[in-house]
Amino acid sequence: MVMDLFQMIAIFFLYFLANPIFYLWLILLYFLSKKRVKEERISFHTRVFRRLADYTIPFLPGLLTGVFLSIVTIGLGLIISWEWIAVIAVLYVFFALTLQVQWLTPTYVLGFLLFFYGLEPLLGSMEYVAPIYAELGNIPLVIVATILVLFMIAEGFLIRYHGATYSSPRLERSKRGKWVGLHVAKRIWLVPVVFFIPEGMIPTITHWPVFSVGDVTLQPVFIPFLIGFTQRVRGSIPRMPIQAMGSRVIGLGLLLSLFAIGSYYIPVLAVVLGGLAIVFRELLSYQAKIHEGKQPIFFSTQTKGCIILGVLPNSPAAKMNLEIGETIVKVNGQEVNTETGFYEALQINSAFCKLEVLNHDGEIRFAQGALYDGEHHQLGVLLVKGDVVLQDSIT
Repeated sequence: MVMDLFQMIAIFFLYFLANPIFYLWLILLYFLSKKRVKEERISFHTRVFRRLADYTIPFLPGLLTGVFLSIVTIGLGLIISWEWIAVIAVLYVFFALTLQVQWLTPTYVLGFLLFFYGLEPLLGSMEYVAPIYAELGNIPLVIVATILVLFMIAEGFLIRYHGATYSSPRLERSKRGKWVGLHVAKRIWLVPVVFFIPEGMIPTITHWPVFSVGDVTLQPVFIPFLIGFTQRVRGSIPRMPIQAMGSRVIGLGLLLSLFAIGSYYIPVLAVVLGGLAIVFRELLSYQAKIHEGKQPIFFSTQTKGCIILGVLPNSPAAKMNLEIGETIVKVNGQEVNTETGFYEALQINSAFCKLEVLNHDGEIRFAQGALYDGEHHQLGVLLVKGDVVLQDSIT
């Protein structure tokens, strides 16, 4: 009995690992992490986070989100087919080829699929398309609409509570040619969710769980979904606008849930839902971009103090609890307002430093700590460069 249980668990995860969406996630993160590290090195001559961080940081939030979604999908008894899963995988690959990370979400994938459902009167008679519609027709529109809304709400929560975690700092030239700082939040969460498919669609073992609903016997499967997100922030600390974006996505998901409910009675509302989901989600991103462009640049050189653009993990600065967006006013008793001045003040004491920091509430706090032996310049804070020849921005 114990061996059967282990076999069941093993097969359960083997089906999950056999899904191409899982490998698409691994491949995409490989290239995203490679690009991120390259851009960080261009800005600071060092990487801020390890490449492995792009895998580990979103893993647990995605897994927990999948658990909560699975509770809902099991409770609702949502039934899909293996062919439907294959179509979703193909659509994910299609959107991945656009190189737009924010489009790698069920909002766009399922929204496009619902729109495709609506084109059946025009495309359903075509020789190569008719079999696809025949398979998709086995899944009611209300189920697809419900899944879309559930994932949109989940996307909003992931953005709100985890979107700004370890965002990547960068440097770029402003329109006036001066160095300014910004943060790029780019994530792809892998969200595994349990759905039901008709028994017999995939091979199982003797003790594989099955459920009977009327004359239909169902079996659970573990399906990976991707939720992508990207946002650039340079008008404030990254947490504030990203949390606002998450709240707006949650609100949009709740609003569109009315269409999902209505599609139970009027199926065409699901097609309308698919179009609205894509249009309004894209509109939210566009509005955030326009709003950000109108904001004064937050990470720039100041007349008093140096704004912290980033903090290297496990560095003395991290151990001193220095945070992004705080302003270092004094170093070892010396007032600083440039990267060069900051570096010179650190050399006053090569083994220990004392900082006066202006926190997010505008209050002065004191931080102090030992520096690495032989590396007194490696405090671990990233600052905006002055208008000088390019050099390391780690102090």
